[in-house]
Amino acid sequence: MSTRHNALNLRLSAFMAVLLCALCITTMPAVALADQPDTDIVCGTAESERQDAAADRPDISALHAIVVGKDGTVYYERAADEQVKIASITKVMTAIVALDNAPLDTTITVDHAAATVGQSSADLKEGDTMTLETALRALLIPSGNDAGMAIARSVGAIIDPSSDDPYGVFIDAMNKKAQELGMDSKFTNPHGLDFDGWEGDMHSSARDVATMFSYVMRNDDFRALTSSTDNVAHVTGADGTKREITMVERNKILGTNGNIGGKTGGTYEALQCFVGAFSRENGGEIYTVVLGCDGDEVRFADTLTLANWYYDHIVDYPAVTSNMTAADGQLLVARATDSDWTDKTIDVTAEDPTQTAQIFSLAGEVKQKLDLKTLSGDIKRGDDAGTLTLVQDGHTVATVKLVCAQDQAAPNPLEWCLVQLDRLFRLVTGQPQQAESSLVATAPSPLEINGTK
Repeated sequence: MSTRHNALNLRLSAFMAVLLCALCITTMPAVALADQPDTDIVCGTAESERQDAAADRPDISALHAIVVGKDGTVYYERAADEQVKIASITKVMTAIVALDNAPLDTTITVDHAAATVGQSSADLKEGDTMTLETALRALLIPSGNDAGMAIARSVGAIIDPSSDDPYGVFIDAMNKKAQELGMDSKFTNPHGLDFDGWEGDMHSSARDVATMFSYVMRNDDFRALTSSTDNVAHVTGADGTKREITMVERNKILGTNGNIGGKTGGTYEALQCFVGAFSRENGGEIYTVVLGCDGDEVRFADTLTLANWYYDHIVDYPAVTSNMTAADGQLLVARATDSDWTDKTIDVTAEDPTQTAQIFSLAGEVKQKLDLKTLSGDIKRGDDAGTLTLVQDGHTVATVKLVCAQDQAAPNPLEWCLVQLDRLFRLVTGQPQQAESSLVATAPSPLEINGTK
């Protein structure tokens, strides 16, 4: 009996242990995995409303993200306005303030505070001097905190030569620039450290980072710096000795998949972050931001997922689509009123029937706006007939010049008299005085267009 009782207790204990493990597993915090939540926003509308197919939605794990076009169009966002830590992406604002206030040949000096700041370093030594251009490369390529401190103190002294706190002057300039750009961000240092004595009320958001980066990418000097693959810095030591520093590029996707630059960031609180610029033939230039990624590989994988998602949805949309042909054999766009007659219209076609417009297929349906000229007199094939405007999401994506596709002579005197009699009859009987214009061309859904890039 005792043996059976002990066996039963053992089986019960084993069962309870398994149950406890199962409960622990189900209550553990979920590991960050790629996801497609309905709170994601595409072209200004949440997926809870859009309900795009899974294949048309970015599958990323970043806690915060955004994709912005060079013109400011926001294509995708995830919790993009939440203020969080951005770590070394802070250095983009450091570069902005430096470039706004000093020429590239300005001498930057590394003081004790800069040389001993710690963490990510460009291996600068106390007393080193270099040009601002070299210091910015040391700031951006290996994400040198030492370079950030040196730039802040040296350029701060230029911004306000009378101040005995050039470092504070530079930080104030960073925050003033953020306000000028309409950002809600706050900066408390030039490098982004948020631990080991650097804790503070520093914060930014994915949208703010995109705003900051799109602004600085208008600066040709910064574009050259962030896209450069030259990782050797030339500095002069305190004793006058010149030396070379070989720096490790933190942007692991630079020069691939259309990436033309970017800035990494990462701390225990910020997790892994990246802002990147991409340029491809079809789709132009965009900026992507991912914040709060679980690892270095994840931030670059998420970045490429967002870039590819955008470019994969760029389509060459035909300016004219029609199931009918005009008198000249071209696609019939419209029939325009010939005001000299009561019953005649003129076939209208596109001057360039092969015209296309690159559009983002998820930005909504394309609408047509027809603006025909008043036609009268002797009409010749090729005469200006007006325009057809294509509009998507409130933006004009193409303007098509229209031309007459046929000749039509004006009425001779006898015909003119007959036309007037006809008009009188139409007036009495309540009929139109002339044939009405009509739009024949159609606007297919962008998602139905083949040849997505």
